[in-house]
Amino acid sequence: MNLKDDDYTLEEGAAWFTVKGFAIRILSTDEGVVVDIWKDGGEMDSPIASTYAYDSDIETIEGETA
Repeated sequence: MNLKDDDYTLEEGAAWFTVKGFAIRILSTDEGVVVDIWKDGGEMDSPIASTYAYDSDIETIEGETA
């Protein structure tokens, strides 16, 4: 499946994408979201990059006043 540049909603717990030779996994957790990146084909190795965001991070931002 080819995706165009657009907004999408992840309805299940995780999704895999291949972009320019990278394998990217987006995972929804009980506490937030995790994104891991590997060289495509190297998913059994440790990711070369990883990041996360907690649900509380956006709750804090939404609750702030200017």
